[in-house]
Amino acid sequence: MNKGSSIFMLIGASGLVILLGLPLLVSPIAWGRMLGWTIPEQTDLANYFGRSLGGVALSIAIMGYLAAHDPWQYRFVFDLVILIGIFLIGVHTYGYIKKNQPVIENVEIILYALVSLLAWYLYPHQPA
Repeated sequence: MNKGSSIFMLIGASGLVILLGLPLLVSPIAWGRMLGWTIPEQTDLANYFGRSLGGVALSIAIMGYLAAHDPWQYRFVFDLVILIGIFLIGVHTYGYIKKNQPVIENVEIILYALVSLLAWYLYPHQPA
């Protein structure tokens, strides 16, 4: 049984929907302002990229809900979470080094590392 894997995916997918997917899809500028980003005068591109990322996040969350239901069949979602975490650690570390992002983004480096490690640790095993 992959109960830990299921719980991890259920919590992760729900968090992704609530904290990232829906806010970015609905109002990316307000979401960015809330996190401490400086909002440029021209916001069309930021809105476009924000809504696009919101759609991607919601798509990943849907796959996470499927993986929560059957972790073994959807184990590739765990691989995806690990890969996304690795890339986001890199992106956020670069922002930290350049000192061009709000403090909350620096804290997310630890979050992405923990999520990636949990996905690796809770990677589903084939049912007997």
